[in-house]
Amino acid sequence: GRNLNAVQKQNRQPETEIGAHGLNFSLEMETGTGKTYVYLRTIYELNRRYGWKKFVIVVPSVPIREGVLKSLEITKAHFDGVFGRPVMRYAEYSSGRLSDLRAFAVNDHIEILVINIQSFEKDGNVINKVNESGEAPIKFIQE
Repeated sequence: GRNLNAVQKQNRQPETEIGAHGLNFSLEMETGTGKTYVYLRTIYELNRRYGWKKFVIVVPSVPIREGVLKSLEITKAHFDGVFGRPVMRYAEYSSGRLSDLRAFAVNDHIEILVINIQSFEKDGNVINKVNESGEAPIKFIQE
């Protein structure tokens, strides 16, 4: 909260009161201002500072999903240079490739899963259905 307020103060913005909602807040930025870069860089920083390895990027539409996947592809060399080439794998969730969820869960490096919100909104979607193994694929993300 203090860091947020310091950045707001430095940029002459109203300071957010950190109250009942703790550090749950949203950032809103105009198109083309670098939102995707900021959260991708945050992924690398969280990995470097805290060892975090699993990240899910939830997108509202197919065009945005495609844009995020393209950003992951074109920024990889940049982030490799900034962060010393950490192993990073990203995948688009597809109900036809559930093995990607297992890889997401078990691999021991930065794993990024890009998924449409519609993919898990309904109980009847493949990701939520219990399969022949007795588990729903969503379990790999939850773990």
